[in-house]
Amino acid sequence: MDQIHLYSLIFFIVFLIQAYFHFRYFFPFVLGKPQAQEQIPKTEAVSVVICAHNELQNLKQNLPQFLNQDFEDFEVILVNDRSNDGSKDWLTKQEETYAHLKVISIEKTPINFNPKKYALTKGIESASYDIILLSDADCQPASVHWVDRMSQSFRKSTTIVLGASLYKKKKGLLNQFIRFETLQTALLYLSFAFKKEPYMGVGRNLAYRKSYFQKNNGFQNLSSILGGDDDLWVNRHANQGNTEICIHPESLTYSNPKESWSSFFKQKKRHLSVGKYYKVKDKLKLGLLHFTQTLLWSLFILGILLGSPTDCLILSFLMLIYVVGQYVVFYKLSINFGIKFWHYNLPVLEILFILYYWIWGIYASLTKHLKWK
Repeated sequence: MDQIHLYSLIFFIVFLIQAYFHFRYFFPFVLGKPQAQEQIPKTEAVSVVICAHNELQNLKQNLPQFLNQDFEDFEVILVNDRSNDGSKDWLTKQEETYAHLKVISIEKTPINFNPKKYALTKGIESASYDIILLSDADCQPASVHWVDRMSQSFRKSTTIVLGASLYKKKKGLLNQFIRFETLQTALLYLSFAFKKEPYMGVGRNLAYRKSYFQKNNGFQNLSSILGGDDDLWVNRHANQGNTEICIHPESLTYSNPKESWSSFFKQKKRHLSVGKYYKVKDKLKLGLLHFTQTLLWSLFILGILLGSPTDCLILSFLMLIYVVGQYVVFYKLSINFGIKFWHYNLPVLEILFILYYWIWGIYASLTKHLKWK
């Protein structure tokens, strides 16, 4: 077999692997029945748990959105973790105003216990109800029906519900990339969970049962790891029988995106560093996906630059199919989320994502002693 045909054959095999992921996971997920068509059933009471460390300005802006949910029976537990920015006094006043707000103050974290996990543990312990719905102080629920939409995904066998959390739209390439990276992450963990293969979730919009959390000893097995209070905990405990997803536009949460590349990379360093602790099967599956995605673009660019006209024609045809498929996936995902994310430079964002994933991901996995704020 001559070199030209071998190169095209390798590219075709890589293309088929990417096609497998699209037809196995992505297309069924984004083209499935919209959740908006389902009726809202009666649900049980909910405890919303939010941890905050020096987040006074975010609390002033976002906490009312959580407290004013249109839901019959719920409470909001705000864990004020070692704050020195005036949060305590402000929260005391809010607690007097809202009967369903419970403030837990932490002055000191025990030795050998991660601050974020300790704060979450104290909040969950204080919860009055079995359904725990998590978010962050810098998040806003998309609607007054956020609690309702997330809680309705619980069934008799459900112990974990994975939601989605996005970033607000602003101008510039950085914002486009942040929103693309967030959508890419959501696409992966939600589509895998849709096919009953859950592997992670995000703490900005995640629900599970208090009884299940306590039965499995909380974060005891993750106490030495900074991150992982959301994705790694889900990776340890989610399975095909106990996990559901919720992607209704009213069930989303939103955050303000970082405004500089340096602050974005600093934020993502902690998030990427826990991937090495995933289950082996999940690391292999995700590794195959990202490796073949990288190889597909690398072989295509090299083939266009160095290949024969026949090679270029074959590669361009297959790459066109792949890019169109990506546009379909992200367009439908955006429609399902009720947002607008339609960029002509989607391939550019994907190439940037590949560079970011490998360079920053490797660096983050080798970094130790990261601190939570």
